[in-house]
Amino acid sequence: SGFRGSTRSPPQKPSVSPGDPPGTPPLAPVLRLLRNQLQEKDALIRHLESDWERSRAQREREERLLVTAWYNMGLALQQQQQEGEMAPRGLPSGAQSFLAQQRLATVARRARTPHGRAPHS
Repeated sequence: SGFRGSTRSPPQKPSVSPGDPPGTPPLAPVLRLLRNQLQEKDALIRHLESDWERSRAQREREERLLVTAWYNMGLALQQQQQEGEMAPRGLPSGAQSFLAQQRLATVARRARTPHGRAPHS
């Protein structure tokens, strides 16, 4: 059989949307959709990367503040111990418990004021 007497209709050209260049295959709308999705995902990735960078910078600032606070606290404790070594009892104030230090402070304060009361003016 030949093509001359064929009753078949010729193959139809795929429909092309008005914005597509001539000869564009029918997959063009799908490709546009996929490109848009890819652009949205890229935008999301950029947004997440910038969030991560801000979080990392914040964490580094917090770590520096913590290190500085520990350093200052250690320095203050060291100075307090050095001052305590010159205390009359011979025990550094750091070797006493918190309650013992409070008792000593209360006794010293009462010794300065008569009978634990503030002097009348």
